[in-house]
Amino acid sequence: MNLLLWTTDMEDAVMPVLEDLKKMGFDGVEVPLFHTGIRQWQQWSRRLDDLGMSRVAVTFCRPEENPVSPDPRVRQKGIERLKSLVDCSQALGAPLLSGPIHSALNVFSGQPSTAEEWRWSVECIRQVSEYAATAKVTLGIEYLSRGKCFNT
Repeated sequence: MNLLLWTTDMEDAVMPVLEDLKKMGFDGVEVPLFHTGIRQWQQWSRRLDDLGMSRVAVTFCRPEENPVSPDPRVRQKGIERLKSLVDCSQALGAPLLSGPIHSALNVFSGQPSTAEEWRWSVECIRQVSEYAATAKVTLGIEYLSRGKCFNT
């Protein structure tokens, strides 16, 4: 069950939801992973283990960390943030980190994507996926409609 139906931020208030989902027969959840506090994700890992629930993580790229930005500093921030989220996914015990991580959410040039943007996106995902492999985390690239991602 995707926890984005209830929250974008894992707080104590989501615990009753998790308990109810377990009682209904769900054995796994998709956790919104938008913050990079390792300790928080280690705590949630223990809580989910106590409930006997498996988990995967979902995230997105923000405009200030856009993997297809023309600014190389912004692209590098995107790589660094995604690597940090891989670390958080590992701390959470989530073997899969998915989402629209190929470009920033809701950032548009108004033009079709360029070969350069495509190359930047591939370079980012390649670097992050190599890092993720060392953490035993698989990346799942989610392509959203043209109304939510750059012009793929």
